[in-house]
Amino acid sequence: MALSRKIPYIPNETEIIDLSFKRASKKANLQYNSGTRMSIIESDMITTVTSSISKILSSIMQSYPNLDEMPEFYHKLIDLTVGIDRLKISLDRVSMANKTIKKLSKEYMKDLKKRRDSREMVRKEFYGRTVSIINGLSNDLYFLNDARKKINDLPAIDLNEPIIIVTGYPNVGKSTIVNMISTGRPNIASYPFTTKEIIAGHFYHGRDKYQVIDVPGILDRADSQRNKMERLAFLAIEQIKSIILFILDLTETCGYSVHEQLNLLNEIKKNFDRPMIVVANKTDIKKVDSEKVDSDIVDIFISAKTGENIPELMDKILLLAKNDQKNKKG
Repeated sequence: MALSRKIPYIPNETEIIDLSFKRASKKANLQYNSGTRMSIIESDMITTVTSSISKILSSIMQSYPNLDEMPEFYHKLIDLTVGIDRLKISLDRVSMANKTIKKLSKEYMKDLKKRRDSREMVRKEFYGRTVSIINGLSNDLYFLNDARKKINDLPAIDLNEPIIIVTGYPNVGKSTIVNMISTGRPNIASYPFTTKEIIAGHFYHGRDKYQVIDVPGILDRADSQRNKMERLAFLAIEQIKSIILFILDLTETCGYSVHEQLNLLNEIKKNFDRPMIVVANKTDIKKVDSEKVDSDIVDIFISAKTGENIPELMDKILLLAKNDQKNKKG
C-alpha cells in the first residue's frame, strides 16, 4: 500500500479571507441590483462567508491521509519527515477554527434580527472576528502547506511487491547502481549524503515487478549521533520487508575506510534478519584491493560506472528475490 493521492495546495490566511469575502460581496451586489432587502443581503453575506470558509477549512482537513489508518512504515516516515504530533495539532486548530466561526455565525445571525437599525455593523463585527480567527491560523496554514510538499514527495512504495533496498556508506556508488538496474533517478554528486531522501524505482522481469529503493548513506556511529537522513535509511530497512544490497567501496575513494564499512555491514546483519547481497563496487578503479576484506564476505564485484558484472548482479537479485517470495508465501 502506498499513499494514493496527492494533497492539494493549502491556501494561506489572506487567500482564504479574500476569496470568502469576495464571494459574499459579489452575491450582495447582485442582490442589491435586483432590489433585495438590505436585511436579507446582510444575512446572506454572513452566511456566504461562513459557508466559503467552512468549505475551505474542511477541504484542508480532508485532504490529509488518515494518520491512524496508514501502514506503520508511512506513519513513521511522515513522523520523521514532518512530525505527526505537530501535524495533528495544526489540523486540530483548523478544525477548531471552523467550528468557532460556524458558532459565531449563528450568534450574529440572531443579532441581525435584534439590531435592525445596525445590521451592517453586526455583519462587520462578524467579519472582524472571523478575520482574527483565520489570521490566528497563519503559522498552521504555512506549516500544513510545507508538510503537504514533503508528504507529496514521499516515495510510492507498494509494500506487497518484491523490494530491494540499496544501502551502505555515502558515496560508495549506491545511486549509480540504482540508475543501472531500475527506473530510479536519484541525483548523483561526488560528495557524502548526496541522496537526502528515500528514492524508489522499479524494473520488470517478465510480468513481475521489482521495486528498488535507494536510501541515504549511513555512517558507522552511535544512533544518537546519526542525522535525519541516516534515520530515514534505517527506518526503511527496519519497516520494509525486503532484500538488501549492501554496497562496499574497497577502494576507499568514498572517503571512508573498509573497516568502517564492514562495521556498518555487521550492524545491519546483527539487527535485521534480511536476505542480503554484499556488492563490492568500483572495480574500474585499479587500486581495488580485494585483500582488505575476506573473500567470503563479498558476493560479487562490480563496476556501476562501466557496467561490469551488472547482468550477473541482476541474476543474483532475481534469484534471491524469488526465493524470498517463496519463503514468505510458505
